[in-house]
Order: sequence, then structure tokens, then C-alpha cells
Amino acid sequence: MSNMTAKTLFSHTMRIAWKDLTELFRNRLGLVLLIVMPLFMMVMVGFIYPSNSDAPSNLPIGVVNQDLGFNNSMIPSQTFVMTLQTINNKSGALKLTNETNVSAVTDLIQRGELNGAIVIPSNFSQCVTAVNRGP
Repeated sequence: MSNMTAKTLFSHTMRIAWKDLTELFRNRLGLVLLIVMPLFMMVMVGFIYPSNSDAPSNLPIGVVNQDLGFNNSMIPSQTFVMTLQTINNKSGALKLTNETNVSAVTDLIQRGELNGAIVIPSNFSQCVTAVNRGP
């Protein structure tokens, strides 16, 4: 193979390409799938991942902060809520409302006034503090 020139290499490559193309054109199903499948995949990906203009905005979401704090500090849960509001102010995807308890949020969701809720559990600050301290 070492004595193969560029012209010979190109000639062999073209023969293989011609053989493969001839085989493809004889196989009608393969030819149709070669054209249809990429189009189908583009349409499917377009529905799965919509553009930003189609993304929902101002979805009503309730926030329930049940955190009891840890060592008289509720800084972790307050930081989480403030960060959530800051991110939401930039994106505008959600319309956050503070709610008092889970049952109130459940009633609002059932009535259709809220689309969902974010519930911060009672041991949130304790868990965050334990993770930050390490074992």
C-alpha cells in the first residue's frame, strides 16, 4: 500500500463512493429515510426544546418557607428565597407569591390559581449548615 500514489488513492476512493451511492439509489427506502429522518428529528427537537419566545412566563408559583432555622439563624432559607427571586426577576418565568402553609397552597393549586409550589422544609437551615460543615 506504500507505493499507492495520490491519483490511485483518489481513484479508489471515487470507486467506493460510486458503489455506495449506486447501492443507496437502488434502495428506495434507504433514500427516503436519508431525507425524511433528519427532517423528522428537527421537527421533534423543535417541539421538545421550544425557543424562548414559546417558553412559559409569569407562571403563578407559591413559596412556602417552613424553615425553623438552626442556632437562631434562618439565613440559608432566606438566602435561597432571595436568590430564587433574583433569578426570577431576570427571567420573568415565574410569578412568585409567599404562602403561609402547604394546605393553603394545595387549595390554590386545586382552584387553578397557582400552577405549583416550592416548599422549603422545616430542617432546611440545619441540613445546609450540616453540609457546609462537613463530616
